[in-house]
Formats: sequence, structure tokens, C-alpha cells
Amino acid sequence: MNIKWLLKKMILPILIALCVFVVVSHDHFLYHSPVGKITAVRTLSSHEVSDDFQNKDRQIVQELQVKILNDNKKTLTLQNATTSSQTTDQLFRVGQQVILQKIAGQVQIVSLKRDALISALLVLFIGFLISFQRLRASLFLLASLVLNLIYFVSVIAFNVSFNPPVLLLFAFLSALFAASSLLFVLGPTRQMVYTFITTALTTFITFAVTLLVLKLTGNHGVHFEYLEYVTQNPSEFFFVGTMISVLGAIMDGTGDIVAGLFGLARQNELNQINMTKKDYIRSGMSIGQEIIGTLTNVLFMIFMAEALPMTLLLLRNGNTWGYIATVGLNLGLLQTIISAIGIVLAVPITAIVTSFGLVRMHRKSEVHPI
Repeated sequence: MNIKWLLKKMILPILIALCVFVVVSHDHFLYHSPVGKITAVRTLSSHEVSDDFQNKDRQIVQELQVKILNDNKKTLTLQNATTSSQTTDQLFRVGQQVILQKIAGQVQIVSLKRDALISALLVLFIGFLISFQRLRASLFLLASLVLNLIYFVSVIAFNVSFNPPVLLLFAFLSALFAASSLLFVLGPTRQMVYTFITTALTTFITFAVTLLVLKLTGNHGVHFEYLEYVTQNPSEFFFVGTMISVLGAIMDGTGDIVAGLFGLARQNELNQINMTKKDYIRSGMSIGQEIIGTLTNVLFMIFMAEALPMTLLLLRNGNTWGYIATVGLNLGLLQTIISAIGIVLAVPITAIVTSFGLVRMHRKSEVHPI
């Protein structure tokens, strides 16, 4: 590693991201809503409060001097009431930019202006991606992400407008996600085809097993009614979210196994190792056993990160662990377990299906040599 490499691969993307942050921080003239900058903050009052469960917090009232940046350039004096825990509101500080709105004749802060930070992080991601990946691969990956976002928004809009069968609609979306992502990342190759086939097959089997178990147990202990902000059948939307989550986890595992087996197939042809179907299956199982632990731990870490705020909030309000497990952790834990089942099933399914395909390819190449 030399200075030139460090400047090109690391320092340059960081500098570009910082420049984007500075530029976007001054884009207030593009906003229709008033954008203000907090120039002074004064604490008007601060006192302890407690609830029926003896949870203590500190009530804080701030006086903010906010300079309008994109309208009449005048300065407003606003008040902000919040708590030190900042569960529903937040404390403001000097230098922050905020988006304002006039509600019932009074100007109020709607939210922080976060576009500069988001834009800088996005540029930093793209910069690092191009630095450490081939340009062509990076562009195809970005195109895949953009297309998946377009697919998602389009399906959501279609669901809101026409109210079709939710599970069928999002099953189609999941298949589209997988096909599009793999096509852009791997290209139109046999490896892409086998990864897609094993991903789709494993996802189908995982959901078939899950639905069978839930039906046999009568959904005992599963509380779909605790799913938040759902205006339609909550169980359907739970399985929709789980479907996309499971698809991502399974595709990660199947992609690694298929890539490893195709690498062995190339070595088989070059060195004439004459690997049999059993050799491929054993190798695929070995690769899968290496990644099961890592992928499963990643799933549980994501679940714990998502559940941590709600768990702490419920605990601080005097709720028992049994109640928290029922209300706050029930569905998230079930979703994680279903994804983990999918990862485990992906190993034998991918190893067997890909091994059959590779042996068949070898036989065809022997009959019709190039």
C-alpha cells in the first residue's frame, strides 16, 4: 500500500463526499417550504418529571432563534418542548438546519434538513464501490439497486390503487428482485440461472414448511395483531415482509455455494480431476456449513438492533419480559427464525441442484467437445 493508492482509493472519495455535503448544505433555494438555520439556543426551563411507573425524565423547553434562509431572510423566535430522553421530540443545537411549516397560523419545525448528510453518505458509498470494484461491475450494481427501488415503489403504488391479492403481488416482486439483481451482478450466465433457481426453490420450500407448521399449531403464540400501522390483513403483510427478508438471506447463501461449485467445476475441467456428483454435493455442503453460522448471526444482530429501542422503552415503562416478548419481540423473532430456516435449507438444496446441473454440463461437453 503506497501513498498514491491511499489517495486514489480512500482520500479522494472522502474529499468528494465532503464537497457534496458542503454544496447540498446550501441548496435551501431549491425548497418550497421555508428552511431555517438555528443561530441561538436558550434553555427556558428544565425540571424532572415522572409517570405512574416512576420512570423519571427531564422536561426541557428551548427558545430557538431561527434565521430563514430561502424566503424573506428574517429571524424567528420559536419554542421547542422536549425531554432529555428525546423519545418523541428532540433537542436542537446551534448550526442545525430545519424545515419549517406554518400550522394553524404558527410557524413550527417539521424536521431537520438531512439531505446534506444523506447525499454525502450516498456519494461516499458510490466512491468506495468504484474504488474497490471494477467500474463496469459497480455501474451494474448501482443500476440494480435503482431498478429494485423503482420496482418496489411501483408495486406499492399498484397495491394502493388496485388492491390486488397481496401475497401474489409481492411474490412476483420478490421473484423480480432476485432475477434483476442476479442478472445485473452475475450477468446472463449459467451461474446466475442456478443461483436464481435454487433461491426461488428454497424460498418456496421455506414458506411451505412455515405455513404448514403454523397451520398445524393454529398460529399458537403468534400475534399478528401487534403488527404496527397496517390497515389490511396483518398476517398477509407480515408474510410479505418476511418473504423479502427470507429472499435476501437465502440469495446470499445460495450465491456463495453456487459460486464455489462453479469454481470447482472450472478446476475440474482444467485439471481433469473427474469430480463426481457426490464430490460436488459434499463440497457444496462443506461451503454451506462454513457460511451458515455467519449468516444466521447477522440475521440475529439485525433483529436485536431493530428491537433494542422498543425493548428499552417497554422496560423503562415497567413492562415484564414476558409482555415484551409477546408484544415487542414476537413477530421480529419469528421472522428471523424463518429466515434462519431458509438459510439452513438453502445448503442441501443448492448443493444437490447445482451438482446435478454441473455433472450434466460435464457430460454434454464430453459428448460435444469444443
